[in-house]
Amino acid sequence: MFRRKVKAGVLLYAVFMAAVFSMLLQFYLNRQVAGQRLQLLNREKTVAYAMAVWTKESVKDAEGRLEFDQGSASYSRQGDKLDITSQLRNGHSYNFGFSLARPEKEQEGGEAKKEQETAQKEAEAADSERLKEEQNED
Repeated sequence: MFRRKVKAGVLLYAVFMAAVFSMLLQFYLNRQVAGQRLQLLNREKTVAYAMAVWTKESVKDAEGRLEFDQGSASYSRQGDKLDITSQLRNGHSYNFGFSLARPEKEQEGGEAKKEQETAQKEAEAADSERLKEEQNED
């Protein structure tokens, strides 16, 4: 009778340890998948921003569209503001806003830095929304 209790205890311990190991493995794998998604979204955001900057430098008309290997960028100019939408081949799109006015202070880099921060914040907001949607789908 004593041997049966020992065998049952060992079996319960083995099942418990397998469950703990399984939970740890699942947590680790979920973190790896989330990290990979963030890396891919950051790469997308960087490509979209590069397309927007290239488009900003190429603006000639009030509206237009440029095609790139990774997607396309369309722009519309309204006064001193330039709105650029970068559409990637995978269907994701990013919006960026730039100021076309070039006051003397902007030459020092103050205004350009603000534009870059604003564009980065907008892209990060879009990334976080997309990541939340993907996590809700899982």
